Amino acid sequence: MIVVCKQHVNKALKMIFLPHIQPISKENVLSGHFKCHVCTQNADFKLYNFESKRKHVTQEAI
Repeated sequence: MIVVCKQHVNKALKMIFLPHIQPISKENVLSGHFKCHVCTQNADFKLYNFESKRKHVTQEAI
């Protein structure tokens, strides 16, 4: 998982395989609990992938 501010979403999309984006709740943004991995400002989005989950589902299908 990567957390980023609004300015670094595009850069983070290039850093992760099969990206999924989820906004961080307003409370967590304001609390500063999550910091942007690029610039250390308060993060606005979580980026993550389901690669490990996808492998598990593929194995079950076989």
